[in-house]
Amino acid sequence: MNVVPPTNEAPGSGDVTAASFGRQMKPWFVTFLILQTLLLVLRWRMGDAHGALLMLAVVAVGCLALTVGVRGGIDEVYGGYFGLMALVSGLLDLNLAIESLVWGDWRHLHHAQAKIKLASFAKPLLYLVCALVQLLAAFIAYLLYKDAELDGDYDVTEPVFATPDDARIYNAVLSHSERQTSMQARGPGGIPPLKPFAGAAHKLP
Repeated sequence: MNVVPPTNEAPGSGDVTAASFGRQMKPWFVTFLILQTLLLVLRWRMGDAHGALLMLAVVAVGCLALTVGVRGGIDEVYGGYFGLMALVSGLLDLNLAIESLVWGDWRHLHHAQAKIKLASFAKPLLYLVCALVQLLAAFIAYLLYKDAELDGDYDVTEPVFATPDDARIYNAVLSHSERQTSMQARGPGGIPPLKPFAGAAHKLP
């Protein structure tokens, strides 16, 4: 007989845990969304319209994950989409920063032979900051997604009861159903079913 140990966890405790973790990470999530919004406005004003539009798409998905989340948390599905988009956009900005440093600004040092202007490093620095913010936001989205995935696995594998009485009732019903199954296998009257003779036949005198 399979006996399930009683537990004091309330129904849907996995959802409550996921929602509480989402509420803990929500201030960081909102902070990175605000930073990305400010950075995309700055990129737009500096003439990088394509990068600003890409960041706008990432921020829009992040806002969607924030608004449709249950119990004041963050939706794990849209949060996963946001993390994936932020990761791709952050890697693209990192590539732009390296390309701008290698092929753009060092060329002024070689040709002009003068003091490097700080303004020449404005775009690479902006790209680096955008990449850092988006990669950190992608990491937070990854943590939220993994936490929701672990809670989902726990809900599937572990039975949850509100009180120990519920666990005892469940065990009683389970044992009763097992006894009914064994009695039906024995046949009517509780007599075990007859088995055919499997030995050698002998003729009596």
